[in-house]
Amino acid sequence: MTRGWIKVALVVSVALNVAVAAAVAGALLSGEPDRRQGSAGRHGGGPPEIATLARGLDRSDRRALFRALRQDPVLAEARPRILAQRAEVAGTLRADPFDPEAFEAALGAQRRLQAELADRGLVVLTGIIADLSAADRATLADRMTALRGPGR
Repeated sequence: MTRGWIKVALVVSVALNVAVAAAVAGALLSGEPDRRQGSAGRHGGGPPEIATLARGLDRSDRRALFRALRQDPVLAEARPRILAQRAEVAGTLRADPFDPEAFEAALGAQRRLQAELADRGLVVLTGIIADLSAADRATLADRMTALRGPGR
């Protein structure tokens, strides 16, 4: 009985991780998310500090960030790789009998791809921030702090 619950917990955990990773990749690959939400705000995808930094950029810098993300060769060509990884994981789920080692290997490959894409996105974000003046970086720090808010 315990083994069954472990499998369920693993599948739920993996599903949540995949959903978060898909949201991050989608945000990086789609377009400029200039959608303000209510007072609760939102983190978007990715680590909270990185998402907060990106949201704290002014409109023109945010546009430059998303333009740079779309033009980055690693990120621009990532969609087929993301879809291939998703298909590989789905294939392991459909296999009968289920092969836990193949499933773990497929998820491991997917996590490595997600990390690669997140690292590349961080490089692009760092490049945008490096081009800001000291005053603009200070303003960004103020916005980032305000967006995080107390207790967030």
